[in-house]
Amino acid sequence: MSNVSTQRITFGGETLQDPYPMYARMHEGGPLHLLDVDGKWAAWAIFSHAECSSVAKDPKLSAKRAQQMLGPLPPSSRAEFSELARMLNLWLIFMDAPEHTRLRKLLNKGFSPAAVEALRPQVESLVDRKLKPLKRGSEVELMRVFANPMPVNIITEMMGVSEDLHPTFAQWSRALAAFRGNPDRTVEEARAAQDALIAMTEYFRKTVAERRRNKGNDLISLLIDIEEDGEVLTEDELYAQCIALLFAGHETTRNLIGNGMYTLLKHPEATAELREKPELIRSAVEELLRFESPVQFTARVLREDIEVCGQRIPKRWSILCMLGAANRDPKQFKNPNELDLKRLNNQHLAFSAGPHFCIGNQLARLEGQIAILNLVQRFPEMKLAGPKPEWADTFGFRGLKSLPVIL
Repeated sequence: MSNVSTQRITFGGETLQDPYPMYARMHEGGPLHLLDVDGKWAAWAIFSHAECSSVAKDPKLSAKRAQQMLGPLPPSSRAEFSELARMLNLWLIFMDAPEHTRLRKLLNKGFSPAAVEALRPQVESLVDRKLKPLKRGSEVELMRVFANPMPVNIITEMMGVSEDLHPTFAQWSRALAAFRGNPDRTVEEARAAQDALIAMTEYFRKTVAERRRNKGNDLISLLIDIEEDGEVLTEDELYAQCIALLFAGHETTRNLIGNGMYTLLKHPEATAELREKPELIRSAVEELLRFESPVQFTARVLREDIEVCGQRIPKRWSILCMLGAANRDPKQFKNPNELDLKRLNNQHLAFSAGPHFCIGNQLARLEGQIAILNLVQRFPEMKLAGPKPEWADTFGFRGLKSLPVIL
């Protein structure tokens, strides 16, 4: 058995604004650590690339972790959130085989490479519409005018959802991000997330009923019609996947665009090279995903007592896979803290690994490539404005509160 020391940490404050010094310390101490989070609760956490990848693929660890997400809450309050846990457990990312295998097979049809590539003209047109009114030399808050609305526009257009509801969906999405993205989550965050899920479920209940009467070419109509070997989505599964797709399609992609642009603006030489060589955009987006990962961790729950990195861990414990740390692992990446838009063999874990590898990864990549390249090329003199931007209070979903720039 390995000798693992307990590390007292917080996921707020300086760690929230810049987690990379903490990750570097953890890398020096080994791949596995027992975290004491603000003296309130404990969890095992893996920081290395190899072990994160291995754990994400290991069937002895369960993705059914919604109930464990209530762990940091006061025991007396957890019963209030049984519906929150039940609804989250219907999301694809919180399922295990065979349910996960069946559902993933059905959903894959909506996110095949061909289906995503067919969206390219739609994404290009939307990016053009969003950027056209912006004037060179003007000062704008890039998250508000572009990075936030663009992905929610795309995913809601795919689903055939009214544009009037975009602000409401964004508000619901932020409530879910605050709960899911904070390892040290609070009762207030759980309550807001549960209210958002109930409201979204009710919305999609009505929308699905209407779409059954009047089918279109949208993603909801596709989900209704999807069938494989006699298998179809149940009503509860249908509502849950609509919510999960809306959340993932907005939250992580907005952070890919915001984090990516902030990183490029801090590295003007790399940005100039990308502007001159637009063919680098694919490898550039992969490097930006690695360098400032929109998702900083995922989690698994032990089905049985197992040994991880030489440490025996009892069943029902949670293990955090620190994806952001894995993407800065010096054993996997040469000069991991340097931005290299031409990095070769960039096997980052921004989309996780194994059976739960992000189903929408191709769409996120497409949106990121089109959005970032357009910004870099249209506004060659863009620079940061005002004080250093702050990161949002959602450690797990790393994104900026705002990004003021001068175009």
